Amino acid sequence: MNRLTVNLILTFVVSFVIWQTFTYHSILEKICGEIRQQLKKQLHVTLLYESLCPDSRNFMHQLGPVYEEFQDYLDILLVPFGKSQSERNGAIFHCQHGPAECKGNRLQSCVINSTGNQAAQVKFVVCQMLAPDYSRIDQCANEAGLLTDVVHCLSSETGTKLQLQAELVTKQYSPSFIPTIVYNGVFDQQLQDHSLRDFRGTVCYLLRQQNLLPSSSTICQ
Repeated sequence: MNRLTVNLILTFVVSFVIWQTFTYHSILEKICGEIRQQLKKQLHVTLLYESLCPDSRNFMHQLGPVYEEFQDYLDILLVPFGKSQSERNGAIFHCQHGPAECKGNRLQSCVINSTGNQAAQVKFVVCQMLAPDYSRIDQCANEAGLLTDVVHCLSSETGTKLQLQAELVTKQYSPSFIPTIVYNGVFDQQLQDHSLRDFRGTVCYLLRQQNLLPSSSTICQ
């Protein structure tokens, strides 16, 4: 085999490898683009609530079934703080319904932060919020499939930082009523009022309005 033939073969092989690399890269880019597009096709919901607030607890009766039904279309952020306030960078927290609520808010933050699984977060929060006291922490965590060291988080700097983060998010919206439901980062009083009465109907309205439902979907019919 002469040198010219060898060079031609090498050129072909190198060209083929380069072509395959670019093709593979293009396929990956396409897949990643589709994933990013799918992630965008969700309604972003921020829920500002308090652990001992009767209205927050009442809203959980809507949140549980609606999230379970629409979880593929919802990206939810649960923020347990409400009308609480911090002092001295979290050395002290004052909560609307007293110290027990501060403990409950902190507990909620600790468990929510222990997982990125929103379905598990919602399941725990609904279970815990509807419990008569805090004795069902372990039961609710188990039902949500969560294993977390809540005791350590509650008594450590981690719990404080999580509540300070929740305070920052809450202050962005300056809620006058708890719970406050925010869609796509923008508070709208009409949507808030409708959500408290009919969360499912409001979610369906927004999903349709923003074309977030496939044409074949019958979920809101």
